[in-house]
Amino acid sequence: NNDTHVSIHIEDVSVYFEIRNCLFISTPPTKNVGGVEIYNVPHGHIEDCEIVYKNAGLQIRDSIGLSVVNCTMNYNAAAATVEWSNYTSFSGCYFTNTTTGSGFYQDNSHWTSITDSYLIANIDYGAESFDSDFFTFNGNDVRGNGIAGLYVITSDSGRFESNTVYENGDEGFQLIDSNQITIMDNTICDNGRYGLVLVGPEYVYVSYNIIYNNTLDGINYDTGGNSVLEANTIYNNGWEILGMGGSASGISLSLTENISVIVNEVYNNTRHGIILEEAVNCTIYGNTVWGNYGIIAECGIFAINSNYCNITSNLVYNNTDNGIFLQYSDDCIVTHNIVYDNSVYGLALDQCNRTLIYYNDFGWNPTNAYSSVDSTDINYWDNGAIGNWWSDFDGTIPYNVSGPSNEQDMHPSNSLVLGTVSDLENELGSTGNTLFLSAQALNPGHYEVVEDTTLIGTTEWNGDNIYADIDGLDVGTYTITVRAFHISGHYLTQSATVTVVDTTAPEWVITPTNQTVHYGDALIYEIQVTDFSNIEEWIISDMVNFSIVDGLLTNNTTLELGYYRLNITVVDAYGNARSAVITIHVITIDAPTVDMTGFLLIVGGAGAALLTIVVVVIIMKKKSG
Repeated sequence: NNDTHVSIHIEDVSVYFEIRNCLFISTPPTKNVGGVEIYNVPHGHIEDCEIVYKNAGLQIRDSIGLSVVNCTMNYNAAAATVEWSNYTSFSGCYFTNTTTGSGFYQDNSHWTSITDSYLIANIDYGAESFDSDFFTFNGNDVRGNGIAGLYVITSDSGRFESNTVYENGDEGFQLIDSNQITIMDNTICDNGRYGLVLVGPEYVYVSYNIIYNNTLDGINYDTGGNSVLEANTIYNNGWEILGMGGSASGISLSLTENISVIVNEVYNNTRHGIILEEAVNCTIYGNTVWGNYGIIAECGIFAINSNYCNITSNLVYNNTDNGIFLQYSDDCIVTHNIVYDNSVYGLALDQCNRTLIYYNDFGWNPTNAYSSVDSTDINYWDNGAIGNWWSDFDGTIPYNVSGPSNEQDMHPSNSLVLGTVSDLENELGSTGNTLFLSAQALNPGHYEVVEDTTLIGTTEWNGDNIYADIDGLDVGTYTITVRAFHISGHYLTQSATVTVVDTTAPEWVITPTNQTVHYGDALIYEIQVTDFSNIEEWIISDMVNFSIVDGLLTNNTTLELGYYRLNITVVDAYGNARSAVITIHVITIDAPTVDMTGFLLIVGGAGAALLTIVVVVIIMKKKSG
C-alpha cells in the first residue's frame, strides 16, 4: 500500500525476471504515483497481479519481449501503457475503470498482442494505438468506454479478430491512416456513434463482422481505397436517432477508390443500405440489401457523384424508396441484379451518362426503371444482344424506360412467364402423368401443384418449362393449379381439369386353373387378383354347389363324382370385369393296393406255390357266386 512512490521500478536490467501474485494498491481515490514501471529490459513476465488506484497501473518503455498474464489494472488514471517497446503480450487481463485515460495505450511499439482480455468502462478509449505496427487484438471484450472502443492511428499490418465491441460512447472501432489491416469476426454493436470508422486506410480487409444497433452508420469508410468489405452482416443502425430526424446507412463509402463491397447482408438501417459518394472504380457485388427504411429517400444502393463503379449480382428489395439509385454518376455498369418490391423505383438514374444496364431482373416495383439525363450523353439498357427482364413487359419491343430521357431496352424479356395448360384424362394407376406448361424465369423460385385447394407438391424450379407430376390421384375430376414462383415470392398460376378414370379390369395374380377334389372332401381354392380400385363383387355360375367370398372358392354341398364347370367373374368398383372358366373334378378315393405276399405259401418248390394261388382264387370266386 504505497501512496507516495512507485510500487516497483525495474530499469536497465538484462536478466529475466518474474512478478507474480502481487497486489499494488494505493488508498483511494487514485494517487499520482505509478504502479509497476518496466524500462529498458529485454524480457520478463508478470502474472496474477492486481494494480489499483495508481496514476499509471503498468508502464512499459524501451523494452522487448514482456508478457503480462491474468493481471488486473483497475481504477487507475490509465491502466497500461507501452511505449517504444516490441513483442509485448497481454493475455487474460483486465483494463478497467480508468479515471482520466484509456484502458490500454501504445506508441511506437510493434508486434504487441492483447488476447482474451477485458477493456471495460474506461473514461477515454478502450485501447489506443499510435504508430505501432503488427498489432494483434483478438478475442477481447471492449465495452462501456467513454469514447471509442478501439482507436488505431498510423499503425499498419494489424489484425483485429473475434472481439466484442459494444456500448462505447462514440465509435466501436476507429481506424485512421493505417494500412494492411484485417478486421474479422468481430461483433460491433450498440455504440454511441459509428460501428466501424475507416479514415484514409489502404488495403484493409473487413470480413465476417456482425455490426448492428449503432447510432450512426454501421461501416463508414472516408477516403482511402484498395480494400475489401466482405461477408459482413450489418443491420438496425440509426434507429436511436430516427425520431430526432437523423438516419444511418449500413455501409457508407466517401472519397474512396477501388473498394470491393461483396456478399454482405445489409438490412433495416434507417437510411441507405449501401451508399457511395464521390467514389471511383468501386465494386458492389453479391450483396443482399433489403428493408432499409427512414424518413427521406432511402435506397438499397445509392451512388452519387461516383464514376466507373460496377454494381453487379446484388439482391435488392423492400427498400423504402429506390432499389438502386445513381445520381450524377457516369460510366457505371449495372448488371445481373435482382431488384423487386421497392417502394418507388427499381432502378433510378438522375443526370447520369453512359451507364450500361443489362441482364438485370426488375420486378414488381411501382415503376421498374426511371431515367432523367442531361444533354451530354445517354444510358444503354442492353448490351446489343441482351437486355433486362421486366415484370411488366407485355411483349412489345422495345421496352420504354420511364422518365424524360426516352431511353429504351431493345432486347427485353419477361421476369416470369407461365403458359396455359390443357385439360387431361388419366387412367387410374398409370404413371408418368404430367401437366405441361411452357414457362420461363431468369430467377426462379419453386413451383407448387394444388389439387382443388390442397397443396400436393412443391418442387424446386430451374426456370424452364414445367412438367408437373400428377400421379397418384383417385378416380374423379379435379381442378389442378400450378403456381410458378419468382425468387421474389411473386407467382403466376394456371389451372386445368384433370379427370381420372378406371377402365382397366382386374388382373389375376395367377390365372385360375382346374381343380381336383376327392369325393367327400371340402373344396378350398383361393383366387387372387390385383386392381387399382376396390373389388366390388365375385360371381360364379353355380351358386348352388359353390360359394366364393373375397376370392375364396368353397363347396356348399357334398359334391358328386364327376365334373363341374365353373365360370368365375371378378368385378371392380367401376364395373370392369375379368372372367375365367375352370373345371372341378370330383373323384373317388382309390382302393388300397393288396399285398399278395402274405398269401404265398412257399412249400417246397414252384409247383406248391402255384397250387396255393389257385385255391385262393377258387375260394374267392365261389364266395362271390
